[in-house]
Amino acid sequence: MARAASLSLEVVARDRSNVCREGIDAGAPKARQVADRWHLLHNLTQVLENFLLTKRTELKQAAMPEEITPGVLGTSEPGKEDRVQSTEIPDKRPYESIEGPARQRHERLVEQWKEIRKLHLAGAKVKDISEWTGTSRSTVYRYRELAEPPPRPVHGRKKSVLDPWVPFLVARWNEGCHNAKRLYYEIRDQGYSHSIDIVTKLLSDFRYTEEQGKKLRVPRAPKAKKGSIAGGSPTARNVAALFMRREEKLDEEQKQYLDRLCASDGALDDARRLTREFSKMVREHEGKKLDGWLTEATSSEAEVMRKFAAGLKKDLLAVRAGLTESWSTGPVEGFIHKIKLIKRQGYGRANLDLLRARALAT
Repeated sequence: MARAASLSLEVVARDRSNVCREGIDAGAPKARQVADRWHLLHNLTQVLENFLLTKRTELKQAAMPEEITPGVLGTSEPGKEDRVQSTEIPDKRPYESIEGPARQRHERLVEQWKEIRKLHLAGAKVKDISEWTGTSRSTVYRYRELAEPPPRPVHGRKKSVLDPWVPFLVARWNEGCHNAKRLYYEIRDQGYSHSIDIVTKLLSDFRYTEEQGKKLRVPRAPKAKKGSIAGGSPTARNVAALFMRREEKLDEEQKQYLDRLCASDGALDDARRLTREFSKMVREHEGKKLDGWLTEATSSEAEVMRKFAAGLKKDLLAVRAGLTESWSTGPVEGFIHKIKLIKRQGYGRANLDLLRARALAT
């Protein structure tokens, strides 16, 4: 009965997995298969991330514009620079103690990268490299594509909820007020809504800095707004998200960053242009442009786009239908998630009969 019902299906929307495709071919061979648009964009995002992991040097260099003008924290009014000129946040105490281990850890990663690259270039399989080097397969996949050693991560000072009140607290400290409770009440009247413990900890750092004979300082440079790129080190995931974002939703800083990035590498430029065109095609149901896009992607300088295009060609009818018709898996994603949750609760061993019984029972 279930099989007879499945044979009457005319359209089936699905993701890109081979399991779904094979299941539909077996259960409803006459149904027209439609690739879900969200999954198409998700697949593209995943391959972009893997590609951008090999371009870490370019990602970092593009985030460092030639001229960066420092400003004054919290104000741009003339004459106020003198008030905070002698202030900067005290350095973190444990910096010296973590510097050595961090350097040693990075050296181990570089040696690991050299070994993985050596085995990969010798023709070894990912599984074998993973076993021989004692690393995960995801690490092997990532390191084997890096032409340069992995850069050492730069850990700057973390943001604090007290940052907006640090200049005031420094000024009051220099005036001689070292009472944590009094200072807490003063900044609370100015809008501070967190614990007094954070204030106490900061004042402890102030006291330690003075004991070391150093000047008590706060940052002169203005804090970068949330999502700012300048001076940072964007991750592959961050940049992949910028590639996928609609052009009109990018702010000026993000546009300038992408322009610098793409100007530094032809493959990156191709990847961004083709990503933008494909995303537009998906969002506006322009399936008629798919063949032209596939031709451009196949001859692209970016290997990632050539591989992505090759994957689309293997599932061409469903992909073309997804870019042309309105069908999608959106209305049933909640049920799909529910079934996956039930299967995970059975530690992946729940068969179809048990899944059906539990889904219907609930």
